[in-house]
Amino acid sequence: MTTFLSTCLLLVILCPGLDALEVSTGFASQEVPEVEGIQAVVMAADTATVKLQCVTNRKITCHIKGGSCFSQLTETYLNGSKETYKNRGCAEDCIPANATFSSVERKYVQYIHYCCQIYYCNQGVLEMPPRRLNGLECPNLGVAESEVSKGSNAIKCYNKETRCIEFVLVHDNSEVPDKVVKGCASPAFCELAKTSKLNKYFSGMITQTRCYETIVSPKQLSF
Repeated sequence: MTTFLSTCLLLVILCPGLDALEVSTGFASQEVPEVEGIQAVVMAADTATVKLQCVTNRKITCHIKGGSCFSQLTETYLNGSKETYKNRGCAEDCIPANATFSSVERKYVQYIHYCCQIYYCNQGVLEMPPRRLNGLECPNLGVAESEVSKGSNAIKCYNKETRCIEFVLVHDNSEVPDKVVKGCASPAFCELAKTSKLNKYFSGMITQTRCYETIVSPKQLSF
């Protein structure tokens, strides 16, 4: 017993800060000082929660795993008028995207999803780039969107639309027949079309998505 007490006393004398030392076990929480808008990182077991400040309709502090601030802007012209959708806030596993789609009768979708991890970094205003023809085309063959495509054998592509796309649009109302839609798409749009993120803009479910190579417009070849 005397030997044990002597040993403990010796440790305290040699290491006076020992009682304040925190031993990391993987389960203890520990704050990290604020760095460029990311206020703290809290480690707990196998999770990593980021605490940062983002903008929604007001400025808020978010506590999210693997999180980012995001800002999203979508512009569509699908039903005879231009519609604009905006959203911003906090998100887990935010994936940036800049995707576009063009179809017959000048119908289009432009989608921007911006991610960042700096102090109120999503409070800026996103702007859509102007739509410009890029000299590429996709075949229509009178299939896309039935009647509206008659007399049109090619769909003009814009901006970064370097792929042709074809998908089947299944409507929520079973009485509305499925529709084959064709058009030009950016590679990012081809990937997004395989998820559910774009369905609400088309008023139905995008299924059976297929993307393939574009062709050069005959007018472009004549230059």
